[in-house]
Amino acid sequence: MIEEILKAATESAYDFRKNAYPDDPLRHLFPEWIPYYRLKWAIARVLQPRSILEIGVRFGYSMLAFLDASPSARYVGIDLDSATFGGSVGAIGWARHVAKGYRADFIVGDSTKMDRFPGDRYDLIHIDGQQDGQGTMHDLRLASGQGSYVLVDGYFWSRQNFLGASEFLFRYRDLIEFYEVIPGYAGELLIKMREAGPFAGLQPAESSMALRNVYTKDYYLLDCEGYEEFKRTRGATLEGARLEAVARLCGVGPAGKALDLGCGRGELSLELARRGFAVDAIDYSKDAIEIASEALARNPAISSSISLECNDVNQAGMNGPYNVAVASDLIEHMKPSELDVLYRRVSENLAQYGLFIIHTYPNAWYYQYEYRRKLRIAAAIGAYLPVEPRTRYELLMHINEQSPRVLKRELSRHFPHVLVWFGNPYEPGENLGRKFSIQEMRSAPDLFAVASNSPIPLPRMLSRLRMEQILEPLSAVSLRVVAPPRIMQASSGYDLQVELHNGSRVDLKHSHPIGG
Repeated sequence: MIEEILKAATESAYDFRKNAYPDDPLRHLFPEWIPYYRLKWAIARVLQPRSILEIGVRFGYSMLAFLDASPSARYVGIDLDSATFGGSVGAIGWARHVAKGYRADFIVGDSTKMDRFPGDRYDLIHIDGQQDGQGTMHDLRLASGQGSYVLVDGYFWSRQNFLGASEFLFRYRDLIEFYEVIPGYAGELLIKMREAGPFAGLQPAESSMALRNVYTKDYYLLDCEGYEEFKRTRGATLEGARLEAVARLCGVGPAGKALDLGCGRGELSLELARRGFAVDAIDYSKDAIEIASEALARNPAISSSISLECNDVNQAGMNGPYNVAVASDLIEHMKPSELDVLYRRVSENLAQYGLFIIHTYPNAWYYQYEYRRKLRIAAAIGAYLPVEPRTRYELLMHINEQSPRVLKRELSRHFPHVLVWFGNPYEPGENLGRKFSIQEMRSAPDLFAVASNSPIPLPRMLSRLRMEQILEPLSAVSLRVVAPPRIMQASSGYDLQVELHNGSRVDLKHSHPIGG
């Protein structure tokens, strides 16, 4: 295709100047723009789009190139009609004038404020390059769900535009069939999108049920946190600092019945069973239950203690009272009205001294305050940070990211005792032992919470999350590598079996180091 486009551009005699605005303040650049618009003409001539959406119309030069090459196409142009991002006030009036005779409609508006572009699906969406990186990423996200081909104008026009568009290619690569970069005057990025799938467009969901079909095996085994550890252990051991912290909190009370809400791959349910709990595990994703069932089958010694149910957590039967109920990385995936029902049901099915343990990521304050601060610093020193820190799955699935105030308020409606704290999985109990500064609260990535119908045993929680200093002789603790390999290659990784002897009076704990 690219050879066809380049050949058509070389052979084209199209001259945009025939219908250019006579008083265009940039008319001194017209000679340089002739091959630029011939390339756009050639792209439309080869693609022959039946419908075109353009973001950033200005005087309509790209519009005319497209429509001259594909005159029967239906065209929609969106323009802010302002002097920002290379625009000209009133320029859209000239575009309307020269579009007479074509099937063209125009909308004055800001595309970056839209949750969806007007209309349905377009054969070609053209995105103006005179944007900052954030606007480019936003428009590309919408275009991914509504365009067969997406043409990014001025790919090399500015560093912000280049980085924003490149970030899109990286994050959304599985939605892309192919893309081509044509250097030219300012660079053209032509993207062929795959057919619209469950993630296309990333429109806000009305409820968690609207997202049920996107919780697929690919999500659980290629993106969902802990997937690498799960693929290595297949549930035989619990790895990953987040789940380890949650499992430790579950050990605050006596073993008994446990409820694992949104159980996912099932590794936490297996760990609770190893710790002596009888576990009811619920997830509404068929793929999650299938993965969890396979993990249970590989661990037959404890799987009989686990009951799996494929159902919505607000519809599934609860066979309480439960000593522990767990919602690990679930509540950010549910609307407030859904959570209100869930919290009530858990409270009604919790044992007298039972604990409802919650982990959620992100702490919404992190993105609201801390990440914005980092973006300002990066811009000031000329460094690059993605304007949108969330992954594609987070953008789609996190329909109710939690702040500590909201989390405590919502839980307190149904539980008389609620404790919410900031942390990260590698030091989950630090904020329980001391107050955080405002800066620490804003920059903490994770939130933990425990709710109960009885007073919460804070000292026992701290003892579970923190290890005391070993004051006894070092000989009280020993670590031995079992059958180490005789030869080890430099810069290579190895899994080693170790034996740990603890002769001290301290309950030893471990978690994976940051970056480890």
